[in-house]
Amino acid sequence: MDLPKVLIVDDDEIIRTLLRHTLGGEAYVLLEARDGRQALEVVAREIPDLILLDVMMPELDGMQVLRQLKSDERTCGIPVIIVTALTGEADVAASLEEGAIDHISKPFSELIVRTRVRAALRNRAASAAGDGTTPAPKRGRVIGFAGIKGGVGVTTAAVNTALAMTGPQRSVVVVELRESPGTAATQLGLMSGGNLDTVLSQSAGGGLNAATIGPHLRPHRSGIQLLAAPPTLDFRRGIEPRQAEHLLQVLSGMFDFVIVDLPGAMTPLTRNVLNACEFLVLTLELEATCIALSRLVFASIVSGRLRPDSVGALLILHQPSAGTLITVGHARGQLECPVIGVIPPCGEQNLHALKTSVPVVHSAPSCAAAVAYSELGARLMAERIAGLTF
Repeated sequence: MDLPKVLIVDDDEIIRTLLRHTLGGEAYVLLEARDGRQALEVVAREIPDLILLDVMMPELDGMQVLRQLKSDERTCGIPVIIVTALTGEADVAASLEEGAIDHISKPFSELIVRTRVRAALRNRAASAAGDGTTPAPKRGRVIGFAGIKGGVGVTTAAVNTALAMTGPQRSVVVVELRESPGTAATQLGLMSGGNLDTVLSQSAGGGLNAATIGPHLRPHRSGIQLLAAPPTLDFRRGIEPRQAEHLLQVLSGMFDFVIVDLPGAMTPLTRNVLNACEFLVLTLELEATCIALSRLVFASIVSGRLRPDSVGALLILHQPSAGTLITVGHARGQLECPVIGVIPPCGEQNLHALKTSVPVVHSAPSCAAAVAYSELGARLMAERIAGLTF
């Protein structure tokens, strides 16, 4: 299969070099043009799969190039991402109205560029697949984390697992799909930036896409990104299930893995967005009440929403509480779904992680809990997600 061709157009050699370095580790054929006229020559000769286009260039600027591309039936279908120092709302709107699919501001994040390029190429391949010309691309895997009851540690599990899954060739986003404030931003030390409420409110008219979602994601130094829950409590706020499902579908086109921190296994929102999830991690404490409740939850989930083999249990071992703690072996026998992970207690390390906003996977990578999260991450990335063998 031929590699996708990506054309970089910028009159600044330093910017072309940075973009070439950013995309150099990906499986692309990289082409370059130093101005608008050369760009049109390269396009006519190579017919690239994607163009990264600067706006402010001599002779023929980026907007003129974009108009010519969109007016030619041979090139009108080539997706164009504008990469520019022009960041005003009017500038972004103008480029989108002229036919660009996305807008990246300079100075840019390497992670943002790689993620947007992947998303654009996936969407182009998906459009081609609709014409029967190429096989449909594999979209990112959406994995939900939901608790049987509150206070189990779902967000902590989702954040640490996401950190364990990230890598140079893997893009991961954590989504707090909650109507009320969450804790993921605190755990990751990402206290400023956009959030779920701003994304959904600004896209109420149906404009959910990479360009409208991207500016509200909070990048973490590890490489993962966060779409945080709203920072304030508002009882009038509600998340429309169809809108939430659409959001997850868009994100699956932008990232290799979408880790969704769900509000609870039995909430109406969770039940309605399960259709967008490829796999659900039921997070529960190793405690008799949780185990008993999990059977009811599992029955509800698999009744028309997820296949039984698309659900796995993550057992969280907190400090023993008299008379309620049971063994892992007993829990495994009582559960309707396979156990895909067991997280041992790590009280001191967890406290340190919360104080420093550095999750245990990074702050104490050799502790038993961090190792367990890493093993869980590897299991969730496998082609077939299998349960633990005891």
